Amino acid sequence: MRAAKMLISFMVSVCAVSGAGAAETVRIGTVLDQAPFEYRDSNGQVAGLEVTLGNKMCEVMHVKCQWVTMDFDALIPALKAKKVDAVYAQMSITKEREKSVDFTNPITSAQVQYVAKVGSGITDDPATLKGKTVGVQSGSIQEDYMHKRLPDVSVKVYQTVNEAYLDLLANRIDAVFDDKSAEYDWITKEGKRAGFDYAGKPVVDNEILGPGTGIAVRKGDEHLLASFNSAIRQMVSDGTFSRESAKYFPFSIAPTK
Repeated sequence: MRAAKMLISFMVSVCAVSGAGAAETVRIGTVLDQAPFEYRDSNGQVAGLEVTLGNKMCEVMHVKCQWVTMDFDALIPALKAKKVDAVYAQMSITKEREKSVDFTNPITSAQVQYVAKVGSGITDDPATLKGKTVGVQSGSIQEDYMHKRLPDVSVKVYQTVNEAYLDLLANRIDAVFDDKSAEYDWITKEGKRAGFDYAGKPVVDNEILGPGTGIAVRKGDEHLLASFNSAIRQMVSDGTFSRESAKYFPFSIAPTK
């Protein structure tokens, strides 16, 4: 009996990772600290813009989404270890990450920008960061950028970006460097009333920061990749993407052409 249960369990696992065409369930790795993209709602459920879009993609693909939450820097290792089948967590498409995983076509533009106290003098000009401390999330492209492009600037790395915002409010750091669209939620809900806002212009560096965000799948999982890309195209063409994103942002987060 136990052997039979183990066999059934193994077969279910195989089905779950074999691709969208045959799968009943696609396990999607995500985080809980990137509101409004991902967060836990008042009922304790995973919610947010990307969760909504991901569920709609799964409907198009005729599969069921199973959301698996973890820290951001654990996402790609979990994908490679087959603990999840895809990653959808405002993950920017970069050359470095493409060595380990395959990405769908870009879904959002994912501009990155500093947030700092109004009047601090901090802008996108690296000279304004002299003597300052910048908070970034562990495993993020922002962390990579700061270490590679601005090695002389003091950087504090956090497991979650929410921890960075708490330190920013407490004046323990001078700025947070993160995804502009994710920052918007914090700025509008907490930041502005405490005197914080975007600082300078978005930082552009395609080599490190990439062209936008996408869904990551394991190397060689061409069927699942093609299924996601097809669902993304449908969401864009039928207006689902623009309609859902407009609920959260007064500006476009679509990838630049």
